[in-house]
Amino acid sequence: MNLVFIHGSGCSHHVWSHQVSFFQNSVAVDLPGHPEGDALLSVTAMSQWVLTTLEKQNLDNVVLVGHSLGGAVVLQAALAHSHRVKALVLIGSGSRLKVLPQFLSALTEIVEKKGPLPEFLLTPNQGIDEPLRTQINTAMKENGSGVMLTDFLACNDFDVMNELSNITIPVQLIVGSEDVMTPVKYSRFLNEQLPNASLSVVDGATHMVFAEQPDSVNQCIQRFINSISN
Repeated sequence: MNLVFIHGSGCSHHVWSHQVSFFQNSVAVDLPGHPEGDALLSVTAMSQWVLTTLEKQNLDNVVLVGHSLGGAVVLQAALAHSHRVKALVLIGSGSRLKVLPQFLSALTEIVEKKGPLPEFLLTPNQGIDEPLRTQINTAMKENGSGVMLTDFLACNDFDVMNELSNITIPVQLIVGSEDVMTPVKYSRFLNEQLPNASLSVVDGATHMVFAEQPDSVNQCIQRFINSISN
């Protein structure tokens, strides 16, 4: 199995450091604009970019792993029924990802004023141990407010609630019990609607569960891979 990790809004491949060092045959990609190139405007465009990347790198037998926005991207990619994608891991994600209007309005104002990424958007990273927390925060600041707003708008437009039954490949769902950005109920809904899914709730973890409690998350992913490799 080849694991391909897709980051969430405003982030980059840095968030997956604990996963890439743990799993052989794994790679964490930077979506366009994070920071190189131009940010894509929709989850559909991002998913098409991911599938094109798999094709260019001739990657088969792929498990797509996505966090938050990245989870939306891999769900959309699965709906394209690519023969390269064998399974999904969705971490802190959902079939619809509406963003709080006050987040969008505040960020829009900052972008219009060409301001830096506001500190409140780094709050979800507080539970991550150093040095990874600083690495993630630095990369997010480099990507900037404009990229974060573009990603949030893409999330806000995303909705595949009525298409989940079309995704028949195996799916592992992982979510932190204390995740307030993509609450456990989002993952429970996915678990109920996806034909071939399983759910793991990590006690005490928040939205960045995979960076906060990497051992628990890595073991969960490993068990999932073992179960679909038999």
